[in-house]
Amino acid sequence: MKYEKLKQLSPLLRQAISFQPITSGFSGDRTFLVTTSSEKLVLKLSDIRKYASLKRKASVLQKLKDRGVLCSEVMEIGMSAEQSCTFRIFPFIEGENARASIHRLTNEEQYEIGRRAGRDLSLIHTYHAPAHEAPWDEKVMAKHERYIHAYQSSGVAFSHDQFVLDFIQSHADAVKGRPHQFQHDDFHLGNILLQGNQYAGVIDFDQSDFGDPIHDFYKLSLFSREISIPFSAGQVDHYLSKQGTNDFWLLFSIYTAMSCFSSIVWTLSYDPGHVKDMVNRVDRILKDHKRFTQLQPVWYADWHHL
Repeated sequence: MKYEKLKQLSPLLRQAISFQPITSGFSGDRTFLVTTSSEKLVLKLSDIRKYASLKRKASVLQKLKDRGVLCSEVMEIGMSAEQSCTFRIFPFIEGENARASIHRLTNEEQYEIGRRAGRDLSLIHTYHAPAHEAPWDEKVMAKHERYIHAYQSSGVAFSHDQFVLDFIQSHADAVKGRPHQFQHDDFHLGNILLQGNQYAGVIDFDQSDFGDPIHDFYKLSLFSREISIPFSAGQVDHYLSKQGTNDFWLLFSIYTAMSCFSSIVWTLSYDPGHVKDMVNRVDRILKDHKRFTQLQPVWYADWHHL
């Protein structure tokens, strides 16, 4: 697509001086940093069929920003039949990606950034699911069954997988009757920005959905914990200080256990070159939870005994 054509998508882009492509994940979206004479913008191009879904998410994002979440609201959303895409324009948030830069900070600074991220996560979870949404337990268990079927026919396996399956099945009733709230669904250090050694906001709500708020912590088990234990502990601590510990660690463990299967299936589909890395990550999760004989992960307990 010619950059001149991108300018035609919106009046906000007419005065663009440059479009710099940004590599962004596995969604298939194309993302550009747009520089105009007066500001920087982010332009995202998505499948035209996603327009209705992305428009609903843009509306929720504005409400979250109004509630105090540090996130980037959608300045404009539209679609172009000519260019066969849905486009969204966001203000550019200055900052560094936390995954790449948090290791340069002290443990105390990392912990405080985690607490600040936990505050935003608590606010994100204040938005209720619409009444027509299917019950959470039905959704999550059906999805889990699909992932188990795909995992078992994938030819890839991790050690002690039956232990993990048995743990999930023996506690399946715990997911019934859980709160049904908006969730980011990709909340980890790779989607958090830092500025001046402080938390600057959360980005990329494209995977967002409705479900149990505690489900939003499984990416912490998969990704954030291996980059920064202080951050991860801070995120959990702030959340628990507001929500209480009732069943938190059991649900945290159930959703983390489910992710052992779903993450391998996802990696096989979207990033097959890193399947071995994901299996190693799952092995680390098993050690963290002592094959799910322990609900509170070892890294969390160790951090609080330092």
